Amino acid sequence: MMQNVLKLFFAICILGVSSLQAQTVTGTITDAIDGSPLPGVNVIIKGTSNGVSANFDGEYSIDLSGTKAVLVFTYMGYKAQEVAVNGKAVINVALEQSAESLNEVVITALGIKRETKKLGFAMTEVKGEELTKTNAINPVLALQGKSAGLSIGASDGGLFGNSKIQIRGVSSLNSSNNQPIFVIDGVILENETSGASEWAASSNDYGNILKNLNPDDYKSISVLKGAAATALYGSRGINGVILIQSKDGAKSKGLGVSFKQTVGMDVVYKQPGIQYEFGLGYIAGYVRYGEKDENGKFDRFNTMQKYYNTDGDASLINHPGGMGYGPAFDGGPVVGYDGEMTTFSPVRDNMIAAYDTGYNTNTSIALKGGNEKGSFYLSDSYNVRTGTLPGSEFKRNSLLLSASYKLSKWLQAKGSISLANSTSSNADNSISISFMDGSFKNTFDTNKYKQEKYWLADHGGIQQSKYDDPYNYVPGKGLWFGYANNNQERKEQVVRPVVSLSATVTDWLTLGAEGSMNMYTIKSENKALGAGLANEGGYYAISHSTNESYTGKISANISKDISPNFSSSLFLGAEIWKQEKSSSFAHSDGGLIVPGKFFLGNSKKTLVSGGGIGGTKQINSAYFMASFGYKDQLFLDITGRNDWSSALVYTDGTGNNSYFYPSVSTSWLVDETFELPEWVSFAKFRASWAKVGKDTSSYFINRAYSVGKTETEGGQFIYKNAVSTSTVDRSIMPELKTSYEIGADIRFFGNRLGFDVAYYDDSTANQIGTIPIPGVSGYSNLVTNIGTLNNKGFELSITGKPVKTENFVWETTINYWKDKTTITKLHKDYGAFKTLNGNTGYGDIRVSSVAYEGGEYGVLMSGITPALWQSTDADGNNIADPRNGMKLLNWSAGTQGAYFKRATDVKEVGKLAPDFEASFMNNFKYKNFNVNVALDARYGGHIASYSNRYGTAYGTLNTSLAGRSPKFGGLTWTSQTGDSAGKTYSDGVIPDGIFAEGQEVTGPQGKVDVGGMTYQEAFDAGMVEPTHASGYHYFSNSWGQGTVNDNWVSEVKYIALRSISVGYSLPKTVAEKIGAKSLYVALSGRNLGYLYNSLPNDLNPESFRGTTSSGTYLERTFSPYTANYSMTVAIDF
Repeated sequence: MMQNVLKLFFAICILGVSSLQAQTVTGTITDAIDGSPLPGVNVIIKGTSNGVSANFDGEYSIDLSGTKAVLVFTYMGYKAQEVAVNGKAVINVALEQSAESLNEVVITALGIKRETKKLGFAMTEVKGEELTKTNAINPVLALQGKSAGLSIGASDGGLFGNSKIQIRGVSSLNSSNNQPIFVIDGVILENETSGASEWAASSNDYGNILKNLNPDDYKSISVLKGAAATALYGSRGINGVILIQSKDGAKSKGLGVSFKQTVGMDVVYKQPGIQYEFGLGYIAGYVRYGEKDENGKFDRFNTMQKYYNTDGDASLINHPGGMGYGPAFDGGPVVGYDGEMTTFSPVRDNMIAAYDTGYNTNTSIALKGGNEKGSFYLSDSYNVRTGTLPGSEFKRNSLLLSASYKLSKWLQAKGSISLANSTSSNADNSISISFMDGSFKNTFDTNKYKQEKYWLADHGGIQQSKYDDPYNYVPGKGLWFGYANNNQERKEQVVRPVVSLSATVTDWLTLGAEGSMNMYTIKSENKALGAGLANEGGYYAISHSTNESYTGKISANISKDISPNFSSSLFLGAEIWKQEKSSSFAHSDGGLIVPGKFFLGNSKKTLVSGGGIGGTKQINSAYFMASFGYKDQLFLDITGRNDWSSALVYTDGTGNNSYFYPSVSTSWLVDETFELPEWVSFAKFRASWAKVGKDTSSYFINRAYSVGKTETEGGQFIYKNAVSTSTVDRSIMPELKTSYEIGADIRFFGNRLGFDVAYYDDSTANQIGTIPIPGVSGYSNLVTNIGTLNNKGFELSITGKPVKTENFVWETTINYWKDKTTITKLHKDYGAFKTLNGNTGYGDIRVSSVAYEGGEYGVLMSGITPALWQSTDADGNNIADPRNGMKLLNWSAGTQGAYFKRATDVKEVGKLAPDFEASFMNNFKYKNFNVNVALDARYGGHIASYSNRYGTAYGTLNTSLAGRSPKFGGLTWTSQTGDSAGKTYSDGVIPDGIFAEGQEVTGPQGKVDVGGMTYQEAFDAGMVEPTHASGYHYFSNSWGQGTVNDNWVSEVKYIALRSISVGYSLPKTVAEKIGAKSLYVALSGRNLGYLYNSLPNDLNPESFRGTTSSGTYLERTFSPYTANYSMTVAIDF
């Protein structure tokens, strides 16, 4: 099939003659005021979707099937103009600037061009140039803040990291399947994560297919939000659609050449809140170093002591207190990690020093041209980037060739092929966590110790004590060794050909056929040099995967007015889509025989390997869209699509695999019906109803068995079959979303102020999942329909031109949106709740996102919340008491202090979803200058931070400073208890809690019962002394005793300065001196900082882990802040 598609494509590109001369109209489109050409003007044949766009010089050429056609010219910011052809071969048009842009043509579902005024649903179109402003590997990040209802968040995956993209919240309890599809020139791409882990500390995120997109090739991006907008995509469009249209050629004088060069850098400019006040040391009560008293004992509560080696020198080497609870830095002498004397001082910003400055360059060149018979567009782009993590690199070469040719006066052929090859190297993200957990202390001089001599030994491996290597005490040797010697490389190739034929049979009938393919191939290779003596050890792995999809479509477009007042059109189509996947892998085991030689035969033990051919799935579809208009003021669209999916067919051929998705949408131009006040420029109301759905992945309902093997000690293999533990409900149904949407678009004062609002209410039933079943059935769980989700949301876009003069224009857009997803029905067998992500009772965080009937999607629950006081009467009934709700305290005899007691039940601690999101975009134009400033904001939702929890527990972050000395609010007292009696300390805190009934403590008055007393009351009564701050922070946050608190389960609120760009179009006379038509220069910056950030320790508020909808409350990587700066030069010839 691939060969046939390519043959047809290249036949289109080289065809040089046509059978009949077409009726062609050409012309130039200019601005009515200054006569300047208007590139990109849409020219369509009225009553059809057939049209072209003007080239850079404002020139166009369009073929007609008759002489009575009417051409409609539309352009953003200009009045639409209709011109009857009446046999004319040349039609030049001068467009007048307009107070409205309502006749603008946009791209909607299935690539159908529509006028915005006729749409009965909300959508946003962004021009392709917006994608190039980000200078990011994943160009989709450019859409951040551009469309109300579109939420985009970068993961913590570093240079290649995936982005979490959601349109109008969550539609599925399957948290990995809530992202929209991407459609490029009719080809569907799935935004699947690849190589990303939601929690593993050493996860490597290589991004996905989106990083292979070349933003310079795209003309426009349409965000289709509601079900009515995506219903024609059937089971693929339940989560929304992002539609991308590539550039193409047009008739022009001579060959058009565009050249663009971008150079930039990524700079780590800020790190989270590491404390640089105190050095190495352990928690009070467990100090076993420092100076001894007259009895030869250490003061185990004095954390302000240094560690002294056997020579009597203060030393950082072999310090027994591995946390950050030591003495305040005083600049005194101390033995450093390299054995040399240095000062006891912090090395500030040592985390930033671990990162490199990333550099990037992108070179693009495009050729375009055309005549009356055809046109072409050819582009090539080469992108090279180095990341801020040592060794990370990305290279991408993208090629696009598109062409069209008029085979006859009624038959036109189009074709395009996109080819992208990329190489991603070393997508590691583990370096920053070492500064949080204390592996790299605040005394670690990163710039010094990352030098080769401190980690590489003469024997080839890392420096080790057993070989008496001189710098074996320096931390981080393995990390720097790995960055220098290991290489994880991933090569990707994307091939995407599209060919189509369009036949204009009559003025009212157009037939079409299209074939396309998307081939996505990944090859990975992992080389790890052994770090032992003479590089003993090592590792080698390879893997290969393919994801191929094929699509064939036929269509008919009928457009014929019923009467002068009634317009109508009918679009009919059918489609076959098929997907095939395969994968294989192999890796060494037990190290390499010959160090440094990387091939599979060099494995010491038998290779570990696997793979398979899977993921085969097919969907057959038929669809239609009927459109009606009345007096150009009332419009109605009715669509329907039926899908037949192989994923819901059982092995015996039965199953509920056929499903129909209808939609109805309408729009009413009120200002065309009634005479409104002059200050109302335009008023439109819209409403829609739709049903869209989703099946499931291939083989999900057809569980068989897998083949495995076990190696014996003698090297023999025992082969075995593993039977699936899941069975399937034979009456399972596809997921089905029913959507209602209403909205309005109202503009005032000559389009100087506009409001676009939308409200939607979506219900997605028949959620597919698994429920536990009794083991006596022979299975552990059942695949069935498990529940219903409901989404309610509100979107608001305010556009305005506060200032507009002859030379200066200020345009602004404010977007605001909120979505609330509720579980209205959940299978009873889940009990209290269904866990979506995490574990409430075990693990490093013990916070889970869950779903329960009546609750919001992604409620955060934990099994380690603080236990609370509740007074009861003699019968055990709860009674009112001002102490109710206070946290209960545990007593620690070892630290002579208190920390919070854990509750025994699971409780709610937060939620995933924000209360609302917003963006504020500004565009300033002054003569030839253009300045863009974009901000976006999030308010609400919570993060569960591994970094803030354990960084506080270990004394490495700023939240651990409270109470550690008088400077930070610490109380000073002279102890009267036990072996600390008579000693003075200045690190006291009074925990804000209450002791449980019957709690006994040992204090200045000996052993006493403090049950029912607050810590403050017990202190005032002389029963307890202040708790040492180090013990309080540690036990309040540690793995074994810590409880949920605001330091690490925190509400996320931020305002981000997302981007600033400054551009200048040089005068035409300057461009002409180098033979160019235009010359443009721009400077831009992205991710420039936060005007407000609510998170403790100034944690990066966008450092969430992974991309699943249920897991983006997790943080683990302690990400720094990275800004991107770039300069672009664009020249058109």
